[in-house]
Amino acid sequence: MTPERRKLKRAQLIQRIRSVEHMQSAAAASEAEATRARLLGVAERTRSLAAHYAQREGDIVGADLRSGKAMGDQLQKLTELSARQAEEAELHSQARREVLAQSDLRLRKAEEGTRELVRKIVASLEKG
Repeated sequence: MTPERRKLKRAQLIQRIRSVEHMQSAAAASEAEATRARLLGVAERTRSLAAHYAQREGDIVGADLRSGKAMGDQLQKLTELSARQAEEAELHSQARREVLAQSDLRLRKAEEGTRELVRKIVASLEKG
C-alpha cells in the first residue's frame, strides 16, 4: 500500500470516528435537553400546586387548615427541590451542547483534512 493510500485510509478512519463521536454527542445533548424540559415541567406544576395550597382560605375545620398548611409546606419543599433539579439539568444540558459543538468542530476538521488529502493525492497523480 502506498504512503498516500495509508494516509487516506487513516484520514477516513478519523473522519468515521469523529462522525460516530458527533452522533453520540448529539444523542446525549438531546437526552439532556429532554430531561431538562421534563424537570422544568415538574417544577412548574409543583409551584402551581404550592401556590394553590398557599391561597386556600376557605377551610372551615381546623384539621383541614392544618392539613392544607402541611400540604403547602411539603409542596414548597418539592418546588424548591424540583427547581434545583431543573437548574442542574440546565447546566448538564448546556455542557452536553458544548461537547456537541466541540465534536461538530472536530468532525468538520476531519472532513476538511480528508478532502485536502484527496486533493493532494489527485494533484500528485495528475503530475505523475
